[in-house]
Amino acid sequence: MFFRCGDLIVEVVRRPVAGGDAAHDRLWGLSWRVGDIDATRARLIASGLDVSEVRTGRKPGTRIMTVRNGTCGIQTVLLERSPRPVE
Repeated sequence: MFFRCGDLIVEVVRRPVAGGDAAHDRLWGLSWRVGDIDATRARLIASGLDVSEVRTGRKPGTRIMTVRNGTCGIQTVLLERSPRPVE
């Protein structure tokens, strides 16, 4: 499910578990949209954070990187979307 408020999107994913065991529910991670992923990466590295290289995202027109530390154990990715072409 997606919950939208302005440009904030919260995605909730629930995978069925054999026997309906809710004890396995957990927060998987967070993603943050950034306007300039290269500048953001440089700023985070300068601040002492360990981040991955920027790579092509799964969705066409996206680039992502992973923040490896400073996230309290929550998987965190940053995502940049290419501007849509003007028609």
